[in-house]
Amino acid sequence: MATKKGSRYKCDECGIVVMVEDECGCNTCDIVCCGAPMKEVKTTAKTTTKK
Repeated sequence: MATKKGSRYKCDECGIVVMVEDECGCNTCDIVCCGAPMKEVKTTAKTTTKK
């Protein structure tokens, strides 16, 4: 997986979440936690309402 700035990854085992601050420039990059590659977390837009 290629990492992009702002991408977030979560470990299914322990639940830790990391966010990429600087791109590494590699074609393929695995972020590993608890012995397994972490999965990218898809972000959703948050909506706010004004009262």
